[in-house]
Amino acid sequence: MRQILLLLTLLALVAGSCLAQSRDIVLEQGFSPDARYHLLITSNENDSGIPEAGLQITDVRRNTIVYLKGRQWKEYRDDARNRPTLVSLVALWKRSQAAVLARYGLSKPIPGERLFQVASFGDLGYPAGTASQTTPLGVLDLRSGRLSSACTYNDAPTQGFTLRLGNQELQRDARLPRSRQCASAYDLGTAWQYKTALAVLVRVYSRGWEGTDTTALVVTARLK
Repeated sequence: MRQILLLLTLLALVAGSCLAQSRDIVLEQGFSPDARYHLLITSNENDSGIPEAGLQITDVRRNTIVYLKGRQWKEYRDDARNRPTLVSLVALWKRSQAAVLARYGLSKPIPGERLFQVASFGDLGYPAGTASQTTPLGVLDLRSGRLSSACTYNDAPTQGFTLRLGNQELQRDARLPRSRQCASAYDLGTAWQYKTALAVLVRVYSRGWEGTDTTALVVTARLK
């Protein structure tokens, strides 16, 4: 009986850890008709229970973020019963970004073709330091490597990554940006292609206040 109670207690703790994790969910993504820009809109409920969303526009050829905007709804932190759905909150917020989206040709983004999708987020810890996926364009290969940073609360070495598609290098970290200064692992999530534009979603794992947080990072490239 005592062993059963202990097992139930452990299961409850694990379940609580799962619920406490902050994980970015992709609500919308797509390319501008000229394939110059890529849009990513994500949402999650952070470790403090606050619903939030992020909007990112990336220059495909340069693989650089040209516009980044976040939104939190702190007023709904302790009001889950009367809280609108996060999807509806984000949809309303997106309308306030209409001028920016129009500027980059992303008012009606084109989803493109999905090349693969990894359904699982992995376990409660960090995934392996390597990942690969076979796609119609070739093999995507992700390798993590240790990079120092200013992170002060992580319990594992901070990591950067290199991403290749066949012989084409898509990204190689020389240093960790502030947004990833506590990243300790990476994994491949999915990828989309439109014309000669490619967008790869990389999952970034870091230690949150109450578990492992997962955020979405997009790596873009022009296909050679």
